[in-house]
Amino acid sequence: MDWKDIDRIRVPGFTLARRGYDKHEVDRFLARLADWLETDAPNEIGEMAVARKLELVGKSTSHILMTTEQQASELRRSSEEECAQMISEAEAAAQQTRDAADQYAKQTRAQADAEAQQVGEAAAAQARATIDEGERRRAQIESVIADLEVRRDDALADLDALRKELGAAIASHRPAARNGKQAREPEPAAKS
Repeated sequence: MDWKDIDRIRVPGFTLARRGYDKHEVDRFLARLADWLETDAPNEIGEMAVARKLELVGKSTSHILMTTEQQASELRRSSEEECAQMISEAEAAAQQTRDAADQYAKQTRAQADAEAQQVGEAAAAQARATIDEGERRRAQIESVIADLEVRRDDALADLDALRKELGAAIASHRPAARNGKQAREPEPAAKS
């Protein structure tokens, strides 16, 4: 008996006769079934059960493999999307960091330029103040020198006048001048 006959037990499909099924057909089927059950049934049933189980396992395995493959494909796609999103976010963050660094560099450069300009202006102002102070002191010194030169010239003139007066006084006190003789004028002293 083969597998089709076992399926025939479930749905025998006997020919209908006047009072039900054909009796000879049913008897032949039951005799063959009894012979089969006594002889080959245990082996064939075991083999058929194993074959059916293997078919079911094959179908189940196939279904599992297909599901696994679909899930793997979906996981791969999801991972690729997630990686693309992470790369995009990382690139955006890197660009944002570069922009912030550029902005900070510009601000720092502008601040350094402003500070350098302030320091330069302060140094220039200090230099101008130092020059102005130097020129003021120079003018004061030149004024003092000019005043000293005037005093020197006045002192020299006073000394010259004093020398002449002393010369005249000395000449008037000489014995010759007392006697009525005219004394010689003393020779002027060399200017030093």
